[in-house]
Amino acid sequence: MRIEEEILQGYLLKEETLKEYGFSFTNGRYIKKYPIFNGDFYAEISFFKGKIKGRMIDASFDDEYALFNNENSVGEFVGRLREEYQKILLDLRDHCYRKALFPDYQAERIAGYIEKTYGVKPEFLWEKYPYFGIFRNKKNERWFALIGQVDDNKLGKDEPGRTTLNLKANPDLYNELINTKNIFPGWHMNKKSWITVSLSDYLPDEYIHSLIDMSYQEIDALGIAKKYPRKRIRNNKNKK
Repeated sequence: MRIEEEILQGYLLKEETLKEYGFSFTNGRYIKKYPIFNGDFYAEISFFKGKIKGRMIDASFDDEYALFNNENSVGEFVGRLREEYQKILLDLRDHCYRKALFPDYQAERIAGYIEKTYGVKPEFLWEKYPYFGIFRNKKNERWFALIGQVDDNKLGKDEPGRTTLNLKANPDLYNELINTKNIFPGWHMNKKSWITVSLSDYLPDEYIHSLIDMSYQEIDALGIAKKYPRKRIRNNKNKK
């Protein structure tokens, strides 16, 4: 695992904070350089379309220090460089990232759409599955959406694992929907009335919004749900 992935896993970039933190914006990229060891080296961190890239530059040659990113490279000097770089990433995380509700950018956007449209935040009910969040219809307390994660082959042979969204389907549209690429019969739900929609940017946000609206309307028409105790595993207010 790359150092960036190790430090930033489970966090999402707040891109609007980068300039304030000292990044310059050039040719569609945010870039910042950090001197290390009195300027003998410097770490260059850049962002392009929200994705981070880090390089360690040897200032004497103004060229990338190749041993830094070689996982097989060991030794005191390389280790010290990596320690300095880790400190930089931790500080960057503290200032320009926030803790993610879900480890998937599209899932975060979808959760934001649901909150904005229906005033509902996710509930995390299972300690064993910290990134499974359910959304309830305020009128009848029934679930109308579930964001979760599935492993490889769970949605079909040779289908890779991904973040998914379970939704209630309009019966007249069910067959059409499950024959749409990247939409499947409801995984871990009633396969005759629920669908599982691939997130992780397999499908555009606007299309998924329409499916969420469909699900909300289907659940809205049902009666009051049986009361089950709410057990909130994570406190969503502690977000950076």
